[in-house]
Amino acid sequence: MKSLKPYYPIFKFVATFAVLYIGFSILYYFFLDLEWSSQLYPDPVTAQIAYQTQELLILLGYNAQTLNSVGHPSVLVFIDESVLYRIIEGCNAISVMILFTAFVVAFARGFKKTLLFILFGILFIYIVNLIRLVILGIVFYSYSDYSDVAHDIIFPSVIYGAVVLLWIYWIKDSKTARNEKS
Repeated sequence: MKSLKPYYPIFKFVATFAVLYIGFSILYYFFLDLEWSSQLYPDPVTAQIAYQTQELLILLGYNAQTLNSVGHPSVLVFIDESVLYRIIEGCNAISVMILFTAFVVAFARGFKKTLLFILFGILFIYIVNLIRLVILGIVFYSYSDYSDVAHDIIFPSVIYGAVVLLWIYWIKDSKTARNEKS
């Protein structure tokens, strides 16, 4: 048992991360399980990101529109009355935010700094995801030959890459703060 003592911080990090990730995921599951009105269909976060995607596409000069999908918990995105794609719960980046938050809290160094970084990180992930959805709309509309590659490879890499960069910054900043205290 003594030989495992140097690894205690790693075990603590992994256990904290796992408990937080599972706990936040369960809470999110219950959130999704609530009955939402047709106006906030399929859930408020997905409805909001779909609306903002539509508004940004309109701002960029596209004739965009969104419509709740009948019989499927999603929002359809149209340009010029053609369906481009559907925004489902998985497109709202909440699962990515949960993953990000669990990691940051598991590697926390001070309540205020951790909380501020989580808020900044969630906002950053939200904005990156919104830009991802808008660019996907443009790719699906104007460059449909690349839609599968954009959706399945490029943009997941972008959103997870953004999270990894935030984590790297958090770890380096935590090490710098720890070294300055020494």
